Amino acid sequence: MEAREEAREEPRTPSTSSASSASASSGEAASETANAAPAPASAGGHDFRARYDAIRQDACVVTSIEIRGNERTKSALIERELRRVYEAKTLDGIKDALFEANRALYEYGIFKDVAMVIDADSDRRGERALGEGDVPGAKIVVNVEERDVFNFKAGTFMSRRGEGEAEAAVGLRNPLGFGERVEFEVVRGVGQSSTYSALWEQPKVFGSDVNAETRVFQSLECFKKLSSFDVTSRGASVGLSGNGPGTLEYNIAWRDVQDPTRLASRAVRRQLGYSLKSSVSHTYVSDHLDRPVRPMSGYLWKIRSELAGIGLSDPMSTKFVKSEVTAHAVETLDASRGITASVSGRFGLLLPFGASARMAGGDATSGAHDNSSGGVSSCIADRFFLGGVGCLRQFENNGAGPSDERRASSKDASVAKDADGTPSVPVEIITRDALGGDFVWSATAAIQMDVPGEKFAAMREAGIHFHAFVSAGTLLPVGSIAGSPKDAAKVIRDATRASVGVGIVWPLPVGQIEFNYGRAIRAGASDRVRDGAQIGIAAHVSL
Repeated sequence: MEAREEAREEPRTPSTSSASSASASSGEAASETANAAPAPASAGGHDFRARYDAIRQDACVVTSIEIRGNERTKSALIERELRRVYEAKTLDGIKDALFEANRALYEYGIFKDVAMVIDADSDRRGERALGEGDVPGAKIVVNVEERDVFNFKAGTFMSRRGEGEAEAAVGLRNPLGFGERVEFEVVRGVGQSSTYSALWEQPKVFGSDVNAETRVFQSLECFKKLSSFDVTSRGASVGLSGNGPGTLEYNIAWRDVQDPTRLASRAVRRQLGYSLKSSVSHTYVSDHLDRPVRPMSGYLWKIRSELAGIGLSDPMSTKFVKSEVTAHAVETLDASRGITASVSGRFGLLLPFGASARMAGGDATSGAHDNSSGGVSSCIADRFFLGGVGCLRQFENNGAGPSDERRASSKDASVAKDADGTPSVPVEIITRDALGGDFVWSATAAIQMDVPGEKFAAMREAGIHFHAFVSAGTLLPVGSIAGSPKDAAKVIRDATRASVGVGIVWPLPVGQIEFNYGRAIRAGASDRVRDGAQIGIAAHVSL
């Protein structure tokens, strides 16, 4: 919320000629203050704006503050955001400080409305109050309307595994009066994935610009449709954020990698068991897109770096350095027809180290991670994956890159078949486990265009548009690029996958639904390719 200047009532005639009355409230940009329309004339026929301009630079200090309407919120919280008004020496300076305080109070998210009024102050005898040096005193009256203490939200979204998930959360807003938020959340996926968490968020800790968020959680990430493992995590995290684009988070979790299918490949079976993760991560986002959904111009880039193994000497502790950079840029080519060109990219690197990394193994012949030569291997739960709508189209989710053959399932033989031996119903049996990688890059270039024609105006208003794309990417274990730069470049080139296609995109709050038709023009022998039609949901570029 930002602030605007507004006359909510006719200016009251103060007891001295240097006094005036003004107010600040939220709703419009603060930059409009100087150009605000004049308030209605008072009963005396004087124009409010003219009167204000005549005395705006007159000496004036705040001598008292009165707060009204705060039933739960502590007065100290509001007074803390108003402390700068005591530094102002003119009426205009007081007004500017109030606009800043108004904006800061709305950032707490606990007020429906905040209105501030500057008026002449008087002492107990009814005479004009004076500040230091006999400067005329002003009184600030703050009226707040608090939001309800209880809140509930529900929604749906796409997980990084490509699984649709629904969330529901119930919380308390400002229950103790310090601007805090308490929330209990449940997330369930269409498979067996789930998350249960409790959150305590404290904005502006100790009057600073730092917001703190503490969470305890238990989560189950189900990968069995993509690979034969699940990851159960139990732990806690503490996050810090401020007015800038960066966030800092500490996470500690006890993780258990399991094989619920009993069909895991050899490479996945070597990953099963417990591990302890203690990590610090930093995320920096620079978003200059004109809008988050169907942007027409601008760019966005995000970098996330993580160091795991902080403060722990336990041999089960996972240790690695991980960094990932994503970027997206879009430019309008023809505004009248909604034609834009966009380029997006992703680059990531994971470097494991320590005894726990040497405990993991793999199969080099299948493209899996290998430590047979004394190298190190990362935990499968920390690796990058590649493939799917919004990542590398015309490949299945996590369908590109290293994989290993699963053990045969007895259910495969029990599928109902026709007389000629073909399945009586369409079935899709995943025979290889996606193993992920430590090195990843991907890039997509696309042209978007609005749906033409007057009959499809509603589709254009909904953001539905056509697109044509070219995608490419590589996913590898870090050991495969450990040689000379020339050898590494050759390995990366040989492992590159690519696809082309066209489709129609329907942007929604949960992500964008894509109906694509294309083909993979370069793929590995064991990749899961989706030539022809592909339907899926991808996260928005700004998420």
